[in-house]
Amino acid sequence: MSPSTPLDPDQALIREFLAGDGAPRPFDANPLARSLGTRLLAADAAAGTVTLGFEPGPQFLQGNGCVQGGIVAAMLDFALALSVLTRLEAGHSHSTASFSVNLLRPTRIGRYVAQGRIQRMGSRLAFADASLFLEGAEERVATATGVMSLRQGRSRS
Repeated sequence: MSPSTPLDPDQALIREFLAGDGAPRPFDANPLARSLGTRLLAADAAAGTVTLGFEPGPQFLQGNGCVQGGIVAAMLDFALALSVLTRLEAGHSHSTASFSVNLLRPTRIGRYVAQGRIQRMGSRLAFADASLFLEGAEERVATATGVMSLRQGRSRS
């Protein structure tokens, strides 16, 4: 991939954020992120961390009034993936090779914060974790760990 090849939209957005003033901004690089009201709150390439805000709407609720577990997993996956993107060079991409989620308590409608961070990053694999909190609360609602497969060129899947 040449330097003039367009970046993955998620990677382009994270690079713009890292190069900017750090002011929170909508993370609207894809339809699911837009649907979840995703906001990019903070990112640090040196630390390999990202903080995202989410506000899932009632369309994501199950009959019991809780946000569906797959949506909780998606919020955590965004945080994992974007933490790795803070360190990837232009022309490189990643895909999730392994992903494990722990749902610790009910996730009701509200504003959530997900924090993702790289645990270890090699030349072929990155290990990351993420935590999801109700905004303003200290107790985690859910956690995840993931292994990302790293490669040169945009992901095809």
